[in-house]
Amino acid sequence: MNEKLQELTRKIYDEGLEKGKNEALEIVEKAKMEAESILTKAEKDAKNLLEKATKESEEMKKIVHSELAISSRQALTSVKQKIASLINEKAVDMALTKSFNDKELMKSLMLKIAENWGEISKSSQGVIMYLSEKDKQELEGFLLKNVAGVISEGFDISFEEGIKSGFRIGPKDKSFKISFTDKDFESFFMQFLRPRTQKFFTEES
Repeated sequence: MNEKLQELTRKIYDEGLEKGKNEALEIVEKAKMEAESILTKAEKDAKNLLEKATKESEEMKKIVHSELAISSRQALTSVKQKIASLINEKAVDMALTKSFNDKELMKSLMLKIAENWGEISKSSQGVIMYLSEKDKQELEGFLLKNVAGVISEGFDISFEEGIKSGFRIGPKDKSFKISFTDKDFESFFMQFLRPRTQKFFTEES
C-alpha cells in the first residue's frame, strides 16, 4: 500500500515537474519571439527615423541654399543700385554745376524766357525773377539792362532763400512760378539717366 502511494506521489511529482519545465520553455520561447519582434520593430523605427531625419536635412539644406542665393542676389542688386545712383548723382552734379556756373548760358536762358513771356502768361502785373543772393549781385546789371526792356509790364529782381543756382520766374501777383533751379534740372536728368544706368548694370550682370 505504501509502495503504491509512494509511486503515485512520485508520478504526480514527475508529471508536475515535466509540466513546469514545458511551461517554462514555452515562456522562454515566447519571450524570445517577443524580444525579436520588439528588436525588429525598434530597428524598423530607427531606420524610418533616420530616413526622415535625412530627408528633412536635405530639404533644410535646399532651403538654406535657396535663401542664401536669394540674399546674394538681393545684396548684389542693392550694391548695383547704389553704384548706379552714385554715378547718376555725380554725372548730373558735375554737368549741372558746370552749366549753372556758365553765366553766359544763364543769361541766354533768362533772355529767351523773357522774350517769350507774353506767350507763357497773360498777366499784366509784371514779372519777378527770383535768384540766389550771389547770382542776384552778379546778374542784376544784365537783367535790368536786357530783360527789363523786353518785358513791358514791369520787371523786378528778388532774392529767394533756398535757391542755390538757377532762378525762378513768375508774375508779380505770385499766381505761379516757373522754376529753373539746379534742383529742378537734377530731378529731371536723374529720371532720364536712372533707367539707362540700371540697364547698363543689368546687361553686365
